[in-house]
Amino acid sequence: KYVQPPVLNYMKVFEQSAPLTPVLFVLSPGADPAYDVFALADKLGFGGPKMKFIALGQGQGKAAQQMLETGAARGQWIMLLNCHLLASWLKTLEKILELTTKPHNDFRLWMTTDPTDAFPLGILQKCIKVVTEPPNGLKLNMRASFSK
Repeated sequence: KYVQPPVLNYMKVFEQSAPLTPVLFVLSPGADPAYDVFALADKLGFGGPKMKFIALGQGQGKAAQQMLETGAARGQWIMLLNCHLLASWLKTLEKILELTTKPHNDFRLWMTTDPTDAFPLGILQKCIKVVTEPPNGLKLNMRASFSK
Protein backbone atom coordinates (compact mmCIF):
# COMPACT_ATOMS: atom_id res chain seq x y z
CA LYS A 1 0.00 0.00 0.00
CA TYR A 2 1.04 3.54 -0.64
CA VAL A 3 1.46 6.01 2.17
CA GLN A 4 -1.38 8.49 2.48
CA PRO A 5 -0.52 11.95 3.77
CA PRO A 6 -2.42 12.87 6.93
CA VAL A 7 -5.25 15.35 6.75
CA LEU A 8 -4.27 18.56 8.52
CA ASN A 9 -6.09 18.88 11.85
CA TYR A 10 -6.53 22.60 12.48
CA MET A 11 -7.80 22.01 16.02
CA LYS A 12 -4.51 20.34 16.94
CA VAL A 13 -2.59 23.23 15.39
CA PHE A 14 -4.66 25.65 17.48
CA GLU A 15 -4.06 23.61 20.65
CA GLN A 16 -0.30 23.88 20.11
CA SER A 17 -0.45 27.63 19.51
CA ALA A 18 -0.41 30.29 22.21
CA PRO A 19 -0.69 34.07 22.42
CA LEU A 20 3.12 34.30 22.06
CA THR A 21 3.41 31.38 19.61
CA PRO A 22 2.11 32.34 16.15
CA VAL A 23 1.25 29.83 13.43
CA LEU A 24 2.95 30.13 10.04
CA PHE A 25 1.47 28.27 7.07
CA VAL A 26 4.03 27.69 4.32
CA LEU A 27 1.92 27.37 1.20
CA SER A 28 2.29 25.21 -1.85
CA PRO A 29 0.45 25.94 -5.12
CA GLY A 30 -3.28 25.31 -4.76
CA ALA A 31 -3.31 25.26 -0.94
CA ASP A 32 -5.18 27.91 1.02
CA PRO A 33 -5.67 27.35 4.76
CA ALA A 34 -7.56 30.63 5.28
CA TYR A 35 -11.02 29.07 4.87
CA ASP A 36 -10.20 26.35 7.40
CA VAL A 37 -8.83 28.87 9.92
CA PHE A 38 -12.00 30.98 9.53
CA ALA A 39 -14.14 27.86 10.06
CA LEU A 40 -12.13 26.99 13.19
CA ALA A 41 -12.56 30.55 14.47
CA ASP A 42 -16.34 30.29 14.02
CA LYS A 43 -16.39 26.88 15.75
CA LEU A 44 -14.45 28.20 18.77
CA GLY A 45 -16.40 31.46 19.05
CA PHE A 46 -13.78 33.71 17.46
CA GLY A 47 -15.63 34.45 14.23
CA GLY A 48 -17.08 37.76 13.13
CA PRO A 49 -15.54 40.78 14.90
CA LYS A 50 -13.04 38.63 16.84
CA MET A 51 -11.35 37.44 13.62
CA LYS A 52 -9.43 40.04 11.61
CA PHE A 53 -7.42 39.43 8.48
CA ILE A 54 -5.44 41.41 5.94
CA ALA A 55 -3.80 40.43 2.67
CA LEU A 56 -0.33 41.94 2.78
CA GLY A 57 1.00 43.86 -0.16
CA GLN A 58 2.34 47.28 -0.99
CA GLY A 59 1.38 49.82 1.67
CA GLN A 60 -0.36 47.38 4.02
CA GLY A 61 2.34 47.41 6.73
CA LYS A 62 0.81 50.19 8.85
CA ALA A 63 -2.68 48.67 8.72
CA ALA A 64 -1.30 45.25 9.68
CA GLN A 65 0.67 46.76 12.58
CA GLN A 66 -2.43 48.53 13.90
CA MET A 67 -4.45 45.32 13.55
CA LEU A 68 -1.80 43.35 15.47
CA GLU A 69 -1.59 45.84 18.32
CA THR A 70 -5.38 46.02 18.67
CA GLY A 71 -5.76 42.25 18.38
CA ALA A 72 -3.12 41.56 21.02
CA ALA A 73 -4.84 43.96 23.44
CA ARG A 74 -8.40 42.75 22.79
CA GLY A 75 -7.81 39.01 22.34
CA GLN A 76 -8.65 38.80 18.66
CA TRP A 77 -7.38 36.34 16.08
CA ILE A 78 -5.29 38.07 13.41
CA MET A 79 -4.49 36.48 10.07
CA LEU A 80 -1.77 37.99 7.89
CA LEU A 81 -2.10 36.57 4.39
CA ASN A 82 0.71 36.47 1.81
CA CYS A 83 3.51 37.67 4.08
CA HIS A 84 6.03 36.99 1.29
CA LEU A 85 4.57 39.91 -0.69
CA LEU A 86 5.67 42.42 1.94
CA ALA A 87 9.09 41.00 2.78
CA SER A 88 10.46 44.47 3.54
CA TRP A 89 8.00 44.76 6.45
CA LEU A 90 8.83 41.42 8.05
CA LYS A 91 11.65 42.92 10.18
CA THR A 92 9.08 45.34 11.60
CA LEU A 93 6.79 42.39 12.30
CA GLU A 94 9.65 40.68 14.12
CA LYS A 95 10.10 43.76 16.35
CA ILE A 96 6.36 43.96 17.03
CA LEU A 97 6.35 40.32 18.13
CA GLU A 98 9.37 40.90 20.38
CA LEU A 99 7.70 43.91 22.03
CA THR A 100 4.41 42.06 22.54
CA THR A 101 5.17 40.56 25.94
CA LYS A 102 1.75 40.28 27.59
CA PRO A 103 -0.96 39.81 24.96
CA HIS A 104 -4.55 38.92 25.82
CA ASN A 105 -4.89 35.19 26.52
CA ASP A 106 -7.23 34.70 23.51
CA PHE A 107 -4.91 36.43 21.03
CA ARG A 108 -3.63 34.29 18.14
CA LEU A 109 -1.57 35.25 15.11
CA TRP A 110 -1.94 33.20 11.95
CA MET A 111 0.26 33.90 8.91
CA THR A 112 0.54 32.51 5.39
CA THR A 113 3.54 32.74 3.08
CA ASP A 114 4.95 31.17 -0.02
CA PRO A 115 8.37 29.61 0.58
CA THR A 116 10.84 32.50 0.85
CA ASP A 117 14.25 33.11 2.35
CA ALA A 118 13.18 36.64 3.34
CA PHE A 119 11.47 35.50 6.55
CA PRO A 120 13.41 36.70 9.62
CA LEU A 121 14.88 33.90 11.70
CA GLY A 122 13.39 35.40 14.89
CA ILE A 123 9.85 34.92 13.59
CA LEU A 124 10.56 31.42 12.30
CA GLN A 125 11.95 30.36 15.68
CA LYS A 126 8.83 31.57 17.52
CA CYS A 127 6.29 30.03 15.14
CA ILE A 128 4.62 26.72 14.71
CA LYS A 129 5.36 26.00 11.07
CA VAL A 130 2.74 24.13 9.06
CA VAL A 131 3.33 23.09 5.46
CA THR A 132 0.09 22.86 3.51
CA GLU A 133 -0.34 20.88 0.34
CA PRO A 134 -3.52 20.39 -1.64
CA PRO A 135 -4.72 16.78 -1.79
CA ASN A 136 -3.30 14.97 -4.81
CA GLY A 137 -5.96 13.10 -6.76
CA LEU A 138 -9.65 12.48 -6.38
CA LYS A 139 -9.46 9.96 -3.53
CA LEU A 140 -7.30 12.18 -1.29
CA ASN A 141 -9.37 15.23 -2.23
CA MET A 142 -12.56 13.46 -1.14
CA ARG A 143 -10.87 12.23 2.04
CA ALA A 144 -9.83 15.79 2.90
CA SER A 145 -13.33 17.12 2.20
CA PHE A 146 -15.06 14.53 4.36
CA SER A 147 -12.64 14.97 7.25
CA LYS A 148 -13.79 18.58 7.78
